[in-house]
Amino acid sequence: MNLTLRSVILIAFGEDDNLGVGYLMSVLNSEGFEARMIDFRYDNEEILVNLKRFSPLAVGFSVVYESYIDEFVILIKYLKESGINCHFTAGGYFASLHPEKLFQLTPELDSVVRFEGENTFLELVSCLRTGSDWSTIRSIALKKNDRIVRTPLRPLEKDLDKFPYPDRRQLSDYAFDKKFATILAGRGCVYDCSFCNTREFYGAPGGPLKRIRRPEMVVSEMEQLYYERGCSVFLFLDDDFPAKTGSRNDWTKIFCIELERRGLVGKILWKINCRPNEIDEDVFAMMKQHGLFLVFIGLEDGTDEGLLRLNKRLTVAQNTTGIELLKKLKIGFDYGFMLFQPETSYISLRENLRFLERVCSDGIAPITFLKLLPYFNTRVEKELRAQGRLKGKPGHYDYDFNIESLNDCYSTVINSFAEWIWSANGVTNLSKWARNHFAVQDYFGISKPGGAILKEKFRQALTESNMYIFDTLSEICNLFESGNYRNEGKLTIDKIKSEAKEKHAFYCREIRACF
Repeated sequence: MNLTLRSVILIAFGEDDNLGVGYLMSVLNSEGFEARMIDFRYDNEEILVNLKRFSPLAVGFSVVYESYIDEFVILIKYLKESGINCHFTAGGYFASLHPEKLFQLTPELDSVVRFEGENTFLELVSCLRTGSDWSTIRSIALKKNDRIVRTPLRPLEKDLDKFPYPDRRQLSDYAFDKKFATILAGRGCVYDCSFCNTREFYGAPGGPLKRIRRPEMVVSEMEQLYYERGCSVFLFLDDDFPAKTGSRNDWTKIFCIELERRGLVGKILWKINCRPNEIDEDVFAMMKQHGLFLVFIGLEDGTDEGLLRLNKRLTVAQNTTGIELLKKLKIGFDYGFMLFQPETSYISLRENLRFLERVCSDGIAPITFLKLLPYFNTRVEKELRAQGRLKGKPGHYDYDFNIESLNDCYSTVINSFAEWIWSANGVTNLSKWARNHFAVQDYFGISKPGGAILKEKFRQALTESNMYIFDTLSEICNLFESGNYRNEGKLTIDKIKSEAKEKHAFYCREIRACF
């Protein structure tokens, strides 16, 4: 038994603040361990060098994104074969919900920490440090006699404020040298959308599906980050920020009062995620006065039939009202929208395009959309599996549309606009950064020659960009629905792709010139 072993390494995505890993590290460090994170995106050889340098007691792999399972499998095998013989464990959504499958893919693992890991992982490494038996720890999975054993689950921690503030890397610039940090007001979500597995993750251990921190403690963390780390922009990562708790908004009112009492109003900006039907004009006006500048809303579909199928518990009218209120209050917004879904038809595609056009035709927000993917343990995944439509392997599940030509239609859309909408240097992402740039400039009174003119020029460019996409998507839709794409349509498709590439380069230049 070696009581000097204290080093614990967590291998995870290191982009911005990784709050899940940050909380694990802060809990471990508060109990005398030396927890460090290595960015999963490093070369495998570089990760190996770091592990040999620190000789850790345990290595934890954060398997959060199922699309990267293959890369984790390769890395874990490589590290074991290269002589890293300490305890290997894994955590995250996929690991928690499918430990048997993960052990099958990565037999080199010794254990899986299931669901929230702060208390479980601490107990695991404490047992490893003292040489105690760890096989009966609650909320883990392990191999025993050639089978996988799941131990009983521990309840989720009801009081999130018991955890120390998460450890953070050096904060990055947001705009105009203003630092930003991610932060949580709570965990979980009470809704059960058909494409999401958050409820499965937080519901399995039992207890409340959503836990909210005390607003005073959230503001205390923000205050500390402001004064000690120079942080001016806070991005709340809650699946559903507590703009309303039940039918009330007391939490938000107390939160704003605390910001004012601590002297943070006028010094910080913050962004939240919420549902469109939670946007109340009076409450959000108050929130804006206290620094709210950006809201992410999950629109997902522009038809009542589609929203019902997704189990969003929303209507198009509620989505529209929420957007109109944000525009009225001049609060920026991003949104989620799944233009392509398992039941998409040309009729629904056109209806959704018309809805998106109403949202984005004024240049307030860039057009963006996704294909609904069947993530594990979602209702969509189960339905597609039952229908025999699920294809691919874990981390890469997909499906074909019911209308054969829609597969080629979607492929053409992707080939034409993938870089535009999803690339880090694409028009959509550049537009979001330009908008954020102007928000910081306006809020903090940063003077820039011609600022108002540049802002208007940006909005005009974004409006034109959005309308070009709408017109082109409509053209693509008509082409494939008519069936002409099989004959003379190939020339039209090539022309669309070529023009989209040229337009993308043009609007990138236009938008970059504005900030």
